Amino acid sequence: MNTQVAAEIAEEYLARWRRLAVYSELAVMEENGDKDWENVVGRNGEEHKVLMYVLPEADDCLRMVVAVNDTRLRSAVTPLTRDAIMRPDGAYVE
Repeated sequence: MNTQVAAEIAEEYLARWRRLAVYSELAVMEENGDKDWENVVGRNGEEHKVLMYVLPEADDCLRMVVAVNDTRLRSAVTPLTRDAIMRPDGAYVE
């Protein structure tokens, strides 16, 4: 897996998700254990799987996680991840 391409994909998806995310929707997603995924072709022509999910954090914050992996690789390979933490008021922890 080309980590530079995977990082670009992860950052793009996380930036898009941050623009659209609403705390209440993330809370439901976390409570239900929901995950969204999409197959994406990177600029290098390789297929990647993008997985988006939410984890609980301290002080009622929620961690938005985007994980990218090459679809040809086995699950033993650690995906490249990017994350952001949203507070209950909708602001992000920097």
